[in-house]
Amino acid sequence: MPADPADVTVPLFIDVRVSLASGDVTARPPGPPTDAPDRVLLAGLGPLRSATPHGRSALVLETAAGERWLVAISETSGLVASVDHLRPRACP
Repeated sequence: MPADPADVTVPLFIDVRVSLASGDVTARPPGPPTDAPDRVLLAGLGPLRSATPHGRSALVLETAAGERWLVAISETSGLVASVDHLRPRACP
């Protein structure tokens, strides 16, 4: 089955998958590859405009409404360590 074009992979210390349509964030647990299903790390923030890496263990999610959220992922557990609202960018 082909991948949904609204799904993007964000390369961090693990590959994190983000559904731009729903805002769901999923990833496999860190460590050796297994047949375990992806874990849901965050659900329902969408729809999203973009998902971009921010360093080795965080990503920035931008909603369709223009809000930006910094999501940090624990390198030990592979779970969400924090979610922080980013201040709006200043308009030139």
